[in-house]
Amino acid sequence: MSKKVDAFILIAQQEWELNLGSNARNLAVEISKTMPVIYVNPDTNVKSLISRASTPYGRKRLKLALGIGENTEKLADNLWLHTPQNISSSINWLKNFKLYDMLNRRNAKGFFESLKKAVKKLNWQPENCIVFNDSQMFAGPFVKEFFNPRLSFYYIRDNLVEQAYFRFHGPRIEPVTIKEADAIFGNSAYLTEYGLKYNLRSLEIGQGCETDIYDAFSEKTEPADLAPIKHPRIGYVGFLTHERLDIQLLEQIAEAKKDWQIVLIGPEDPVFEKSRLHEIPNVHFLGAKKTSELPAYMHYMDVCMNPQVINGLTIGNYPRKIDEYLSMGKPTVATETLAMKMFLPHVELAVGLEGYLKAIEKALQPQSMEQKLAAINCAKSHTWEACVEKIFAVQDQLLTEKDQSHLKSISSL
Repeated sequence: MSKKVDAFILIAQQEWELNLGSNARNLAVEISKTMPVIYVNPDTNVKSLISRASTPYGRKRLKLALGIGENTEKLADNLWLHTPQNISSSINWLKNFKLYDMLNRRNAKGFFESLKKAVKKLNWQPENCIVFNDSQMFAGPFVKEFFNPRLSFYYIRDNLVEQAYFRFHGPRIEPVTIKEADAIFGNSAYLTEYGLKYNLRSLEIGQGCETDIYDAFSEKTEPADLAPIKHPRIGYVGFLTHERLDIQLLEQIAEAKKDWQIVLIGPEDPVFEKSRLHEIPNVHFLGAKKTSELPAYMHYMDVCMNPQVINGLTIGNYPRKIDEYLSMGKPTVATETLAMKMFLPHVELAVGLEGYLKAIEKALQPQSMEQKLAAINCAKSHTWEACVEKIFAVQDQLLTEKDQSHLKSISSL
């Protein structure tokens, strides 16, 4: 990794204080092992400040937005957190492009002015920093204008333009952000191809996954609520939401194979709660579990699955649960997408009812130890360290190109 930069600045979608597992947070921690990192909280706006005014954190955000308190704090060696001293206008509802663009530019200016102030206070220079933008597409077109980093990267980990908040302005602004960046990083093949439409330097870096607790060979006690359920057990572990899972397909599988037990573990959204799945005898809802409990549930499944519905949200999705299933050495079936092909041949991919029935039947066949170990090794190779190595490789290449270009311009004088 190159030592030619002062700091790596990660502009995040999620606030650090939420303490959620997120790509940006994982990447920031991993990169900080090598170089200084500033994790930048997303901007706040009037609407958000009002809605959280009664909470301690909401009051803290208001003070920091007004410049009262320390906006940049050290979290660990080589890792800082910056909360912008800026209150953005709430403008996503605006349909007038000209007015929206004017206010969006003003929001971005305030955001980057706060960031520049923080960087200089730490005795670094913006022009000698790397900016890594975690899908903050609306600020993206102004990174170079208002901050002027040495390099600017854009990270695509979800097909955000299909989500309601981004659907109106996103399809016209995100392509601009992608074009302006020096390089694009996607966590799946689909999102990387999307980036290639607007920027030829678009690279798939994969996804890190914390799989330490998913040990296929450690002893586990069968959970009490799972034990009475007969085999074969076909299980899903995760949030049960109709936006990402195919309820109709699950109904069809359960009704086509009444001897198969469909075991669903996780919290349900309202659509799942009201679904006909609750009326089918061989479908079992076991509810939400603690993360530490999940390996035991997976261990006692015969097949694990991810029956995604294909839509704008899921088409490029990288489901971390596939790495978790494989880390447990479980035969796995998933809906076929371009992003899922990276798991071949360790996952059975399927489309529709007939495809799923055949794939599950195949997955139920005895698995050799060689196959099991290969699947585990595949999952364990998907680390944040591997992702960061790919980012640093592109970073070093671009810095070398810039240095060579600078030398040529000097020699031509």
